[in-house]
Amino acid sequence: MRRINLLPPEERHRGLERLRGQRAAGLLLVGGGAALLLVGLVALFLVVRLYMVESRIAELDAGIAEQNARLEALAPYRGLEAGIREKKPVADGVYRSRFQWAEFLQGLAFVIPTSTALETMSAEASPVDIDAPVGQPLQPPGRVVFTGVSFPEYRNVADFVVRMDNLRYLANTRLESAELDRETFVQPALNFEAEAELVTEVGAAGTGVRLEGLEDQALSGKGGAGR
Repeated sequence: MRRINLLPPEERHRGLERLRGQRAAGLLLVGGGAALLLVGLVALFLVVRLYMVESRIAELDAGIAEQNARLEALAPYRGLEAGIREKKPVADGVYRSRFQWAEFLQGLAFVIPTSTALETMSAEASPVDIDAPVGQPLQPPGRVVFTGVSFPEYRNVADFVVRMDNLRYLANTRLESAELDRETFVQPALNFEAEAELVTEVGAAGTGVRLEGLEDQALSGKGGAGR
């Protein structure tokens, strides 16, 4: 059987136009909904981003406040670095012209002959001279006096004097007295006294006091200037 459309041609065209209009409205609604969803997502992202930025700003503000508090606590010491720099040349002069007592005593312990024992030692080093040139001995030299006891042979005392004179810190070692003692010990012994000059070589232990913080800053400044 054949289908017959009994509607007039005008009604048929009007129905098609109505259907097209409904489709267009539907597409418009779908597009509008998608646009609203996109705007909502963008707004949500911006809100989250703003919250993160505000949190970061709050952390930075807290850090700045903490640093300011530390700087305020260190305010009384702001002039300390300048004072240290001003006094460092004097400290360097004292450091490089001091006598090295620890090294001297260590060397002395190794060179005393086994046949000899020290009883007393009195010493006075050269006065500190902050203007003395590096590499030169201080003048006048210091002085050290030894008293000791040895086996009853004068060559033992002579051996002591020779060994003392070979120390880099001593010069012009000489025997002042030697006397045979037959009463103090079970066996006879020689009591002796020797004297020598204490030599202080300027800069032998270093030419200045190392201040790590200040020297690191100075080196950084020189490096930056070189670049």
